[in-house]
Amino acid sequence: MKSAILSQAKELEAVICNAHSNLDFKGRLEVYNQYLSIIQKRAYRGIPVAQYEYAQQFEDSTWLYLENPKRNVKKAFFWYSKACKNNFPAACNNLAHYYELGIGCKKNLSVALKLYRKASELGDNNGKSNYKIMMKQMQNQS
Repeated sequence: MKSAILSQAKELEAVICNAHSNLDFKGRLEVYNQYLSIIQKRAYRGIPVAQYEYAQQFEDSTWLYLENPKRNVKKAFFWYSKACKNNFPAACNNLAHYYELGIGCKKNLSVALKLYRKASELGDNNGKSNYKIMMKQMQNQS
């Protein structure tokens, strides 16, 4: 049941992002609100992929090809933390990035490195790359 509902959310996301969609802005907004409702409910129920997707809604990236009015670093940090605790690899990578740069939290390179390692161990390719890069940077500084 969970995967069917999240599949529905992914289908809605595809409609929103489809450049060839016949939907106008109002139509995209309606579809987006359906999508958001699905992932928000699942995020609050503790489903890691939904927690990650919900965190993504608060990033500074564009929202329906406009500046994101929902941008909220603290909420993104909170939901990435939840998803990472539930071993969602990409969330660990994103959370590590926040700690590395001090986004929504106090900068902490030690925590960032641990989270990049966790993301890497969970199989996230970006986490693997970022872990290697950060290790090299730390070795070069010593």
